[in-house]
Amino acid sequence: MTSDFTEVLRENLEVAARMHHHLERSRQQIAGDVPLQPEQISQLDDAQIDRLDLYLARLSKLQDFITSKLFRSVALASLEDTSQDVSLIDTLRRMEKYDIVHDFDEWLGIRLLRNSLTHEYLTDEATIAENINTAFSAYEILSETLVGVRQYYEMHIIQGGKG
Repeated sequence: MTSDFTEVLRENLEVAARMHHHLERSRQQIAGDVPLQPEQISQLDDAQIDRLDLYLARLSKLQDFITSKLFRSVALASLEDTSQDVSLIDTLRRMEKYDIVHDFDEWLGIRLLRNSLTHEYLTDEATIAENINTAFSAYEILSETLVGVRQYYEMHIIQGGKG
């Protein structure tokens, strides 16, 4: 059973790496457009909006994958009982314990940003600019987290003999 959990984690790491690669490509395409000022929002052309939308969608998708699939597979491969992890807070606390998440509040902020980007149609240009700029910065946190998961996998799952 343990090797099944290890294999799922390995596969999820591969998926996350592909998603991260696509996010990086999108990030490079918008790098010249950010940081945005509120007055620039109404001046964005269709191509810029399309690039920003793609980046935001990919960021949200990767963040969602990390919290819903990757973190869970880390815990299962570590032979941890995850039955009590009923919320994102529980999961983030567990990943903090594994030294994968370094700043709990930053991760909660990314989740709130993701929810805002996904579920709200904003008309306030200052908030839109702030969300885009924050999303651009969130890339670093997701990247660091993926490095942390990879290191944990190599040190505690593979070398630790659990896989």
